[in-house]
Amino acid sequence: MVFNSYAFIFVFLPICLVGYHFATKLGPRTATAWLALASFAFYAHWTVAFIPMLVVSILCNFATGKYLLRIFKESDAQDRPPPRRASLILAIGVICNLAPLFYFKYLMAIEAFFAELRGLPSGDATVILPLGISFYTFTQIGYLIDCRQGEAKDLDLLRYALFVTFFPHLASGPLLHVREIAPQLLDSATFRLTAENLARGAVFFVIGLSKKVILADPLARQVGLGFSHPELFGTLSTWGYVLAYSMELYFDFSGYSDMAIGLAAMFGLKFPLNFNSPYKCSSIIDFWQRYHMTLTRYLTLLVYNPIALFVARRRQRRGLPPFRRGAADFRGFLEGVAAPTFVTMTLAGVWHGAGLQFFVFGLLHASYLTINQAWRAYGPKSWNAAPAPVRVAIVGAQVLATCLIVFIGNVFFRASSVVEAATILGGLVGLNGWASPEDVGMAPPYLDLAVRFFILWALPNTQQFAEWLMKAAAAPRLRLSYAASLAGGALLGCDLIMLQDSRVFLYFQF
Repeated sequence: MVFNSYAFIFVFLPICLVGYHFATKLGPRTATAWLALASFAFYAHWTVAFIPMLVVSILCNFATGKYLLRIFKESDAQDRPPPRRASLILAIGVICNLAPLFYFKYLMAIEAFFAELRGLPSGDATVILPLGISFYTFTQIGYLIDCRQGEAKDLDLLRYALFVTFFPHLASGPLLHVREIAPQLLDSATFRLTAENLARGAVFFVIGLSKKVILADPLARQVGLGFSHPELFGTLSTWGYVLAYSMELYFDFSGYSDMAIGLAAMFGLKFPLNFNSPYKCSSIIDFWQRYHMTLTRYLTLLVYNPIALFVARRRQRRGLPPFRRGAADFRGFLEGVAAPTFVTMTLAGVWHGAGLQFFVFGLLHASYLTINQAWRAYGPKSWNAAPAPVRVAIVGAQVLATCLIVFIGNVFFRASSVVEAATILGGLVGLNGWASPEDVGMAPPYLDLAVRFFILWALPNTQQFAEWLMKAAAAPRLRLSYAASLAGGALLGCDLIMLQDSRVFLYFQF
């Protein structure tokens, strides 16, 4: 079951909301149990076979987290650091979480890669990927690390199960931290069905659904054609398909994130934002702070920062100062900035998929970020002294350059292999000819792309529009409220008409 389906919108969600309304009358614990039960039902609708694995994962991580919290509390009470066994238990817990992910997501790809190197057939065996395994695995690894550091709230099993399985984020995120969700689960005021929560949630949900079915899905057919036979298309068509995929990916994933935020809001829970107009960014650093924001935050906290801290302590033991921006210390820059960036972004690339193209995707963005960091450290400090028209032109050029390198990276994200990605990149620079043959299929939707770029660059994003709409609804300007309600109803009607041709989310089953 997916959010963009009649079954979800007209059956699952109404039943879930009505049941939640009555469950809240019986108390927060009953409401928690109802949402957990609904979330398992949501997961089971996709496949019942992986329910036992999900349950075992929840039980094992819950028990491990409880033990790590107890060790931390005992150590904190005695005013001493946690013993080494806490780090050992954490390492075992992380490995046990990653083992199923490795088996389902990477083992067959690795076997096929080495078989190809030896010139052997790779075989036809396939492994079905459990729904949301990457997201619930990383969510629980983050929980264990927070427990090891004493930053996790002491949840009971029922609340922890809801934290992991809550259906709005279970399949495709956003990645949640227990430190931001647990206080909400422990607050009895959370478990209320209010008109304000329903209205705010509906705004996010309808906008997200519109992104998916109106802006993302209509591009899928052209994108599939362009990426399935890249050698057939000339430069203009290749650029059209690359831009179309970047638009499809953005509106698809940001639409899902909006819908997840909206669904959580309906039930009184506040999810973190996952997108904040990333294609308006003037640097790749800013882009990653505003695109898939929960993944960026997760990797920064759990991968980049520990590596950077290890490097800083290592340099301190050697009598070297920590790297500071602008310091003439190239080795310090490589150790303290470049190395953590390459490790982090390589992991980010591999997390998305097992193919070599995802590895290249991670390396490419690591290179982008390292160059951007070097520019910030050693390049010009400010353009403030330039005339206003010059500053505007510079910022515009930076935005276009950031979008360009992101779109190039997306080629590796979408391509089925590095060879296919190289063919597409060759087409971008004219190696496949400048014009496409007339008999290869439909032309890229250039006018549709222009409309989508206008939406991205000129209109407010979802959260800005939602805040404006909620303020307008609360004000005494009833005509505006009615007009907004009518517009929202018309938009939802268009969504429902187009729903029959909708496709599964691109991030589904990551």
